[in-house]
Amino acid sequence: MHHFHAPPQPDVPGGILAQLRADHARVRALFHAFAMLDPAEEEERERLVDELCQELLLHAMLEEELFYPALRALVDDSLLEDAALEHDSAHELVDQLETLFPGDDYFDATVAVLAEEVAHHVAREETLLFPVLARAGLDDALLGERLRARRLELEAGLAAAPQDIDGMEPRGLAPTLRGARERRTRPR
Repeated sequence: MHHFHAPPQPDVPGGILAQLRADHARVRALFHAFAMLDPAEEEERERLVDELCQELLLHAMLEEELFYPALRALVDDSLLEDAALEHDSAHELVDQLETLFPGDDYFDATVAVLAEEVAHHVAREETLLFPVLARAGLDDALLGERLRARRLELEAGLAAAPQDIDGMEPRGLAPTLRGARERRTRPR
């Protein structure tokens, strides 16, 4: 049985662009590892998809909070609107995967569509948006420090024990992300 564990998110040196590229590489590695698994390895396939979806949600939050706002005055609004739509589409696929299990009719197809959409999105970012930020003269290192700090905050929220339910709506992004991959269970 294969047990792929993506390398932990290192404290990537460099600015925001280096960190986002490292995230993209990590997600590509997770998709590749999933594709290499035997369909009979259901537990590992489920674990990998959960890890992949968690990575995608965290990455999208970081981009939406830090990367896209830095680009707002530098690119046509339509490019950022397209990126936001691509994030929304990926979120919908992640939501679908929360209800699916390996062996379900649409599990593999949903993962495949997510992989295609993410590959397209990453290519657009790396070829259209990254060069704009690089040429703009913004402080890539400062943005990188902010991204690292925000990632640590979100990851700390993920690692924290779930809060007791108090009947109120969740506040902040970390509770939303923490609950994002709580898969419904079913007897096997």
